[in-house]
Amino acid sequence: MAHRPEKIASLLKKVISEIIIYELNDPIFQQFISITDVKIGSDLKKAIVYFRVYGDQTEEVEKALNKAKGYIKKLIGEKIIIKFIPDIEFKPDDKEEKEKRLEELFAKISKTKENL
Repeated sequence: MAHRPEKIASLLKKVISEIIIYELNDPIFQQFISITDVKIGSDLKKAIVYFRVYGDQTEEVEKALNKAKGYIKKLIGEKIIIKFIPDIEFKPDDKEEKEKRLEELFAKISKTKENL
């Protein structure tokens, strides 16, 4: 039972990706959007869906996804059978940016050490 949240998160990632690709007609979804991760609570009632946009409209896509989340949730309910369809919230995945900033900071620290 301990793996249930991970299994449902993985299933949600796949289903939401398919919904965005094949079922959302808003032109904002015509750009390349990738669902990178889904974090779901242990009670399975709330899910945070992380996405990445390959372009410069991350804020617009986030607003559009969160606006469409009721419809997306309805489609999830039609595609998978689970007791509760979790409430979903979409957030941009900024892991790459954070990693890049950390690398830059480590490089600065390294240079500072060399100059001492």
